[in-house]
Amino acid sequence: MSGSFSSNAMASKAKAMYGKRLKETDYQELLRRRSVNEIAAYLKNETGYRDILTGINEHSIHRGHLEMLIRQRFFLIFLQLIRYGDTAKSSFYKYGIYLIEIKQILVTIRAFNDKDRSTQIAQMPIFAGKYTSFDLEKLVVATDYDQLLEVLKNTVYYEALKPYRPKSNDDFDYTVCEVALKAVYYQQVNAIIEKEFSGDIKKQMKEIFNTQIELDNVTKIYRLKKYYKASPEEIEKVLNPTFERIPKKKLIEWIETCDAETFLQRVSESAYKNYIDDKNFVFIEYHTDAIHYNLNKHIIRFSSNPDLILVAFLGLLEIEIQNIIDIIEGVRYNVEIDKISKLLIY
Repeated sequence: MSGSFSSNAMASKAKAMYGKRLKETDYQELLRRRSVNEIAAYLKNETGYRDILTGINEHSIHRGHLEMLIRQRFFLIFLQLIRYGDTAKSSFYKYGIYLIEIKQILVTIRAFNDKDRSTQIAQMPIFAGKYTSFDLEKLVVATDYDQLLEVLKNTVYYEALKPYRPKSNDDFDYTVCEVALKAVYYQQVNAIIEKEFSGDIKKQMKEIFNTQIELDNVTKIYRLKKYYKASPEEIEKVLNPTFERIPKKKLIEWIETCDAETFLQRVSESAYKNYIDDKNFVFIEYHTDAIHYNLNKHIIRFSSNPDLILVAFLGLLEIEIQNIIDIIEGVRYNVEIDKISKLLIY
């Protein structure tokens, strides 16, 4: 086992950033804003997002540009924090690099048929280039699956995506690619945890990532039952065989005997019951994100381990960023404030 990647300085920095997170009063103020420009102005002038929004003209910024900058803040903060770690002695930081790489691969797949790739170029975290396993900029010139595979040669993603090579750009299955890339992500993260950690910290780190896998499974099961009326056999084929808080036998029983709503009820009565928000059902991702939020909040408040604090903080940051995107999108489509509010997790 190598030593801890994260330092106490990193943990202190992450906790200080967490202290500057958006509070309930910030969300109330954002919900009062009725235009994208008003939201941009509040974020720039009243919150920690000023670091990414400095220099923008909040009176004329386009929604897409604002969302791009908000999303980029995750990558910038991650790279800022890992400067406090020892990248020479530990590979733990790579878990975040895998996230960056996979997000960019999926953006590329979605953009195959786009004549204008300027949006992809604008949101690409080029500043992460020295850490990535392939040249991010080459993704922009990949206009079909074969070209993407060429960019990804000699990486862990090549063999994962190769079996799903389509006959044409209109024929590929985005969801299958996403599932394959997530499987690679969890395999790589598990290998890092096995190598870098031991004892209680290893156990807790595995719990964090195994919970992510299990909740991904919960989302898949619910969606397949609700929208596709899939059979138990079809559902079981696409699950990652990882079980953290719901025993395998119990999960299989629910798959075989429950409809979508009963399945969700069973999950809410399981070991996750203390982490599920009591809001009325919005959508399945709301509940799984609420569980992640409460688990990560517990870690950042009570753990003294820098590596656990890093993972928990970044998990909370992802949820905060999604909250802001939900508000921006709600304002764009004139959604009632009450309905937007129900999407937010804080």
